[in-house]
Amino acid sequence: MDEAVVAAQDDFALRIEPCGPEQAEIVHQLTQEAFAPHRALDPPSGVASESVHDVRDDLARGEAALAWLGSRPVACMRMVADAGHLHVRRLAVSRDLQGRGLGRAMMAWAESAARRRGLSEVTVGVRLALAGNRAFYGRLGYHPAGEHAHPGYDQPTWVELRKVL
Repeated sequence: MDEAVVAAQDDFALRIEPCGPEQAEIVHQLTQEAFAPHRALDPPSGVASESVHDVRDDLARGEAALAWLGSRPVACMRMVADAGHLHVRRLAVSRDLQGRGLGRAMMAWAESAARRRGLSEVTVGVRLALAGNRAFYGRLGYHPAGEHAHPGYDQPTWVELRKVL
């Protein structure tokens, strides 16, 4: 995934490009900021205990993308290709820019990356408690593919959403 994508959104240009472990501090900061309102989730999100070192290791093992407005990093996501699909993890958008199309642009970038690799689907996991996030992905054409429980929970806590490309 070496192509940069430029998407016009209102009065700014968004540049999305692959990133690696060298961008771990930026990815960590963006993720911590975006996930901060969800600190009370039960079970707790793994983001809360994630260090820059953890992010660096994660980026070294998988793929990620970082979005920029000029010189400002504004969104990121992590991805893993697996069994014919691309799984997107930890999509994070700067809180002051949420609702302006950055998340939509990031997911379009992920879908294009999956197509370039010959993958037929993109998946995401979303907490059942985050109805707004589920609605966001639904508007993008993602549909429930199965509910799952975190370890130690006997009821579903998250849903896998899937989009066939």
